[in-house]
Amino acid sequence: MKEYPFIGFIPNLITMMSLIAGISSIKFSIQSDWILAVLMIMLAAFFDFFDGWVARKLKKSSQFGAELDSLSDFISFGLAPSLLINLSYTFKLGQIGWIFSLFFTVCAALRLARFNIENLKEQTKNFFGIPSPAAAGIVMIPFYLSFIEFTYLPISNEFLSAILIVFAGSMMISRVPTPSLKNIKLKSIYLRLAIVFTIITLIFLITYFWETVLILALAYLALAIFNLFIYFFRVFILITR
Repeated sequence: MKEYPFIGFIPNLITMMSLIAGISSIKFSIQSDWILAVLMIMLAAFFDFFDGWVARKLKKSSQFGAELDSLSDFISFGLAPSLLINLSYTFKLGQIGWIFSLFFTVCAALRLARFNIENLKEQTKNFFGIPSPAAAGIVMIPFYLSFIEFTYLPISNEFLSAILIVFAGSMMISRVPTPSLKNIKLKSIYLRLAIVFTIITLIFLITYFWETVLILALAYLALAIFNLFIYFFRVFILITR
């Protein structure tokens, strides 16, 4: 009987932990425990980041791991967030609210399928469209606001959720180039600044968790909007030449 080293299963175990966190988020959403539901999606994102990193460091990447990762991502960052948003906010919009949730789920599936196909061809330095964990982080912004008891929004949470779902879903399947963190290389001085920034961020996460998460989500949302404008500007320049 052929033997396999245990170390080769570590990336897949981390992926399964991400999958378990995503399924747990669905359970807590059904129970209307919004804080735990959001935390489980965030925990899934944490595991999702490290499974690929560990696989690359151990040189244990495989097609099985890639397929398992896609299934985990679809459940944790496609199905779980859309169900969470619908059960908490967009159900107030009736059938339209359910359509928004379906839209986000389908976009997540299409984004992951396209990503797998592109990875079979070559490893690119850019994402096209925002990754599904980031999209999930964006659509959960209304929860971050509610957790810090911010009540000064000009629109209701259900309409804000609908807008964010449409934007994040559309960005997932778009062709807007987005830099990939795993391919960013920094000079020593910038690397030190990045380390200092990371330490400061961790300190704020410990002290002001939801406020810091909200700022990070808004910063990424702003970056996504900026990339979208740059993309349309370049397209406009090409058309008018």
